[in-house]
Amino acid sequence: MLYQVYAGSYTSGSDLDGIYQIELDTEKEKLRLIRTYRESDNPSFLAVTPEYLYAVSEREKDGMVSAYKRNRADGALTFLGSLPTEGSAMCHLNVWPDGKHFSAANYGSGSVFTGSIREDGSLKKVCALCRHTGVGHYKTTRQEGPHVHCTGLSADGKRLYVSDLGLDQVFCYQVGKDASLTLAAENAQIRLPKGEGPRHFVFRKQGRLLYLTAELGSKVFVYETQDGGMTYREIQKVSTLPEDYAGENTASDLHFSRDGRFLYASNRGMDSIVLYEADEVSGRLQTRGCFGAYGQCPRNFCITPDDNFLLIANQVSGNIVLCRRNAETGELYEKADELPAGQVSFVTVA
Repeated sequence: MLYQVYAGSYTSGSDLDGIYQIELDTEKEKLRLIRTYRESDNPSFLAVTPEYLYAVSEREKDGMVSAYKRNRADGALTFLGSLPTEGSAMCHLNVWPDGKHFSAANYGSGSVFTGSIREDGSLKKVCALCRHTGVGHYKTTRQEGPHVHCTGLSADGKRLYVSDLGLDQVFCYQVGKDASLTLAAENAQIRLPKGEGPRHFVFRKQGRLLYLTAELGSKVFVYETQDGGMTYREIQKVSTLPEDYAGENTASDLHFSRDGRFLYASNRGMDSIVLYEADEVSGRLQTRGCFGAYGQCPRNFCITPDDNFLLIANQVSGNIVLCRRNAETGELYEKADELPAGQVSFVTVA
């Protein structure tokens, strides 16, 4: 099977191209670089649809989102243009199921915004911008102010959830006409213990369950809906680290296997991928193992559609690693292949 793979990276202070187009041959277990693209600066996070690819520009100021048309046959990208945005250090982008809108997280300026997409895939306008305010628990380090890290739309499209690492909160916004945002009632907000630092999250079971990595606390939190799905309550928290690990670490990305049985999360510092098995009924997690990332700083990873491989983007060591996985146990086998990719921060299979 041949898969089209796209990776995003940092370009500041280097002559590296930002977006990598890669071919994955699962029969040969090989990665092959096809092309690179440099129309946007620091495309550290990508959002890929069947027809288009969108990239953030993680800049210190003057944010920007770029759009590309995808050739379905060979995966080649055609640049469609960029949309200037307010905010700084944009780090996450989410295209909504309607294909007409998106939401993005500005880590540096602590803001979230939504935008609209034209029928031809190009970017139309910014629809809403909400700036967070306040100071977190660790006032002199990572929580001296708001740091928005991820956005996710509810299954019914009526609410947008926004994780703020700096303020230890997952904000809940009501989504209105043309992707406008209004802060929801207090009981809809998700507040974490002080100093945990919420980063990325995913929904399961049509939004009944929410799984979230706490970057600073190196944990995964599990939440379940109540009150007809309008609020979430914590039902579990588990460490991403073995009990005997004493070094520094920050938790990063998380993804479920396509069959929904297993959850993986990445550790930067320990440089590992932790494996959990999710109970089919309760959704609670049980730790099943921890595997090396074959590189430094596994910022992001993904699982192939056939559930047989996992790709890891190691930012500091600058390599994309291919590992086979056991679909029955969730365990990862030894590294099958790797591809150099300077300052890589994102990888996905289209």
